[in-house]
Amino acid sequence: MVALVTQMRDLNKRLQDAKLEHEKTLLSRQVEVADKVIDTLVYELYGLMGEEIAIVEGTGK
Repeated sequence: MVALVTQMRDLNKRLQDAKLEHEKTLLSRQVEVADKVIDTLVYELYGLMGEEIAIVEGTGK
């Protein structure tokens, strides 16, 4: 988890410094993937299941 958060921080810094549109797109996609992996780990840590995850993500009831 710590490694992923560190990676996310690095990716966001690189994204802010990026000049080329292609580089920004690539880094944005990497940030999205890292964010989803972190979310999944947190859901597992708290034992959340389908409906609970949907509520947290704002897609549920």
